[in-house]
Amino acid sequence: MIKKDYGGIVNASRSLMCAYMSDLWKDKFEEKDYAKATRAEAIRMRDELTEAIKNK
Repeated sequence: MIKKDYGGIVNASRSLMCAYMSDLWKDKFEEKDYAKATRAEAIRMRDELTEAIKNK
């Protein structure tokens, strides 16, 4: 039995590794700046998850 409100796991490895190629970041970051794009995407994801939890 799964109990409510125990959290979850988000696997975002591919979207983070390839963030510099995504439509959201491709005009802001080049391939050489993949680490900066990854950070920006991780922050965006964190904020989106935080907002979703608040609106629960």
